[in-house]
Amino acid sequence: MPANIPVLKRYIGRIFRIAKEESEEDTKQEILSEVSFKGATLWLLVFTMILTCVGLNMNSIYALIGAMLMSPLMAPVIGLGFAIATNDWPMVKRCARNWLVGFVISLLASTLYFSITPFNEPTEVMTSFTGGTIYDVLIAFFGGLAGFIGLSRVKGMKVMAGVAVATACMPPLSTAGYGIANFQWSHIWGGSYFYIINCVFIGLAVMLLAKYMRYKKVQPFSERPVTARIVYAIAFISFLPAAYFAWQLVQEKHTTGNIERFIKENLVTGDLSVLKKDIQVKSASPKAEVYITGHRLTEEEETALRKKWNSYRLTGIDLVIHETADLENLENDPVLLRQFTISQEKKLNKQDSIIATLSSRLDSISKVVNQLH
Repeated sequence: MPANIPVLKRYIGRIFRIAKEESEEDTKQEILSEVSFKGATLWLLVFTMILTCVGLNMNSIYALIGAMLMSPLMAPVIGLGFAIATNDWPMVKRCARNWLVGFVISLLASTLYFSITPFNEPTEVMTSFTGGTIYDVLIAFFGGLAGFIGLSRVKGMKVMAGVAVATACMPPLSTAGYGIANFQWSHIWGGSYFYIINCVFIGLAVMLLAKYMRYKKVQPFSERPVTARIVYAIAFISFLPAAYFAWQLVQEKHTTGNIERFIKENLVTGDLSVLKKDIQVKSASPKAEVYITGHRLTEEEETALRKKWNSYRLTGIDLVIHETADLENLENDPVLLRQFTISQEKKLNKQDSIIATLSSRLDSISKVVNQLH
């Protein structure tokens, strides 16, 4: 049995080995062909950035996906990772210069758009790109690995298109442009940070994979030391805020889950039903507003509810209960009125079912009584 171990190792090695389907020079030229932002590529960047801004402005996922598929923004990032892995100093300078050009052009285009658009309210999709977390780091890192594998293959463009969508480099920059145009610091910082961690971890993934695949060094490290330690240090520093944001996200999800559980276990009982709930755990004054219908809560019932509220580890979050027992309180809120109507219909259906069941039982009892007489 031990004699078969080397054979098994070779077999597993052949399965998992990442082979180069094209020459190293072809891979390098393929990367360099997309790196420079000038002429048609520059205008493509501008147009896709405007398309991204429209997508964020209108909450249109389709526009965002289309823009990310066409955007050339990721090429210099992949080029930087490859150049550092192969110690190609001229390529490093070229990719870094074009990365900066792409960054500035994208910010200018998005800032100009949001300066003239009449729709200046941040949308839900836009807000989602203001806080990169560890999960976004993982998407960028594994997206970078997949992207470079795609580049090393003869027909890898489908992979690159998918990576462009998954890593989402365009929307964060558009969000930062919105922040500049509207003087929203949280959007400037959040969007820029989201974009930077994408770039750092895509580049890191490409660098590590190119080293693993043993691409030849252009020149010895002793002559022009493009050290990977700088990349590791930048990756570590940029990772720290992402880890903190991920911890915050977990805490928010946990708190929201506790609130939902409290509502389900304590306010959806008997003849009480919830018409609407507004949970805000990220605001400066976190609170949960719940609109209920049914019988009027007594002072003792409300006191008991608030005691239970703290037992769900929700201390520091305000519980606001709105009672809407009659239609007059619902006139100014169509959503509440609709939910109230649905609630009353459910009650009537339940009562009709009870009445039908009781009538059936009464008929059965009447028949038995008649037979006895």
